[in-house]
Amino acid sequence: MRRSIPLLISLLGLFSQSCSSTGKLSSAPQIITAENDRLASAPVIVYKTTEDFFNRVPVTMNREKTQIISYPDPRDLLSGDQFTLPTVLFNGYLLDNRGISENVVFLKYTYQEYSQLSSVPTLEQLKQSILSLYPLLEMYQCGHHSDYKNLIPELNQLITKGFPGCKRLSNIPMVIHR
Repeated sequence: MRRSIPLLISLLGLFSQSCSSTGKLSSAPQIITAENDRLASAPVIVYKTTEDFFNRVPVTMNREKTQIISYPDPRDLLSGDQFTLPTVLFNGYLLDNRGISENVVFLKYTYQEYSQLSSVPTLEQLKQSILSLYPLLEMYQCGHHSDYKNLIPELNQLITKGFPGCKRLSNIPMVIHR
């Protein structure tokens, strides 16, 4: 038993050095939160809609637009004390702050109305409250949040240049207005 104690101490010393890239333990703690990590790695989605859905709650449907596959809880619409509304950019484009995809639809509920519900409406109620099955005109993925130093001005610059380096998401049907 006494022989194992020095061995254990030696192993702990090796382990603590291997956990540090310099071989020294950092005196400053590194705080990494799940929220910061999620935001830094979250894709940057810029989009334009057929109508003004700015303050309408987004939900995600399947590719065929027959079923709602993702929807928020009424408490999920706030980050701190602010609604997670999209950010207005140049030329009518919006920056997603909710995590939408090309299969997004918007509900008749405003963020305020939905956040005050005591529970999530049924899937049938949500489906009946869809304003348009095809609300998107354009949608781009422009990297990740961690790719930007000053997100909004840099995105506005991308918009004015025609989205160089961004991926146009292709599942958006062409909507013909008559």
